[in-house]
Amino acid sequence: MHRKIPLDNPAIFEKICELSNISKFRIVELTQNKEINITLLAKKVNLAFNKCSNYCTELANLNIIMKEKRGKNVFIKSKVNLSKIDSVLS
Repeated sequence: MHRKIPLDNPAIFEKICELSNISKFRIVELTQNKEINITLLAKKVNLAFNKCSNYCTELANLNIIMKEKRGKNVFIKSKVNLSKIDSVLS
């Protein structure tokens, strides 16, 4: 059972919770400096295509990544700069 604690920034907390999933974090990590299509991303993260696609949709809904469709391919690019987060947490 979780305690109900009022937060000043529930949206930020939700984003941090999403990034606590190692596969979702890896998706953000791999797309820091380049766009990658979901098929290649799924292989690199060792996920089934559908699971990777679902994770990308969840991350896009939280504005953590952006998805761009080109023809039959969907490309993913991170909107989060992990090096800035690291410098704040160090």
